[in-house]
Amino acid sequence: MVAPSTTSERRSAITGTDFGRGLRERRMRAGLSLSQFGALVHFSPSYLSRIEAGERPVGGRLAGACDRVLGADGALAALAPTRKLRPGTRPPREEAAQDDVLAPDYTAVPPRGHDDEDDLRHFVAHLTRLRGLAQRLPPALVMEQLVPSVRTLEVLARAALTPKGRLGYLETCAFYCDFAGWMSQEAGDAQAADRWIGRTELLAAEAGSAELADHALVRRAGLALYRGDAEAVVRLAVEAGRRSTASPRVRALAAYREAQGLALAGQASACASALDRGAELLERTSGGRPTRTGLFVGSASTSGRHGLISGWCLYDLGQPDEGAAAIAAELETFPMTSRRAWALFTARLALCHIAADDPSAAVRTVGDLLRESAGLSSHTVLSQQRLLAAQLRRHLGRPDLREVYLSLTTAGV
Repeated sequence: MVAPSTTSERRSAITGTDFGRGLRERRMRAGLSLSQFGALVHFSPSYLSRIEAGERPVGGRLAGACDRVLGADGALAALAPTRKLRPGTRPPREEAAQDDVLAPDYTAVPPRGHDDEDDLRHFVAHLTRLRGLAQRLPPALVMEQLVPSVRTLEVLARAALTPKGRLGYLETCAFYCDFAGWMSQEAGDAQAADRWIGRTELLAAEAGSAELADHALVRRAGLALYRGDAEAVVRLAVEAGRRSTASPRVRALAAYREAQGLALAGQASACASALDRGAELLERTSGGRPTRTGLFVGSASTSGRHGLISGWCLYDLGQPDEGAAAIAAELETFPMTSRRAWALFTARLALCHIAADDPSAAVRTVGDLLRESAGLSSHTVLSQQRLLAAQLRRHLGRPDLREVYLSLTTAGV
């Protein structure tokens, strides 16, 4: 290698090396791989590696992007060499992020906007799209999009341009974690779901989003419900409803979850009281209120919740006829865009029909369930289908119900 011939060239070479060293130190301190960092500044990892090694010059655009993403407040950009171009020459080309070395996991990362609000709008819209896709795709595919977005939002929170932007990133990240918890539960991984709920609580608390943090207890109660732990369901739901920060919406959702736990424990009177409390609180929520990012805690729509949860509880309380009537009435107008919830309560409706000795209705309902839930890979729906198969095994002497049983088992129940 030929040494620089002039003092200014030597200074430029030293400064370029200092920038590379400074970039590597700050990137590693932020816990970012070259691929992750490349996704944030939209340059290829191989090009950034050469910059860090001092083998390639760094341009002003890249230096500024690195400084901003790493929150260096100009200290990193100041290490970049300043070059005076001869007349007629062009600045060195900076390799763009569109290089094919970037992993496809990061296609969700937007070009850095002029302010935090631009990026927040992107991630809110991305989560909304993922929620829609989750109604048609298996949870594992949805998680492949969720996890990189969570990592990116955590980095953006550290590099936020304003305190308001930081809180927005943290709250949005908490919503991503909440949804990842639900997808993990749908995939049948209760331990992963519990970890995601824990991350939701921490991020929501840091963001000052009390409603989302309180709702995490309702989510934990849901995990307990599907493992049949009635005592834990009631305890967690009651705790969520009693929190001083709990909104009427969260208290309503907690009351309904409490009712499900009480029904599972066979406490009819207490269950009815919790259902009434849930209905009263739900009326006061006026359909729910979005958070600062425009996202809703829980489902944005609560239409039909009282009838569906009441029917669910009535089955556990040994009143399948009333349970079937309550659930069927709500499912008639239930939006098919919410396929997971529809399939869950349809499976519950089939259970009511079997317990009420209404085989023709059971056959029809199971047929609808298997047709509409194909491809969902829903562990919560599967838990109800397994209960249904167990009930049907008692009626294998009846040809119609035996056919239904065989349809369920063929579907992998």
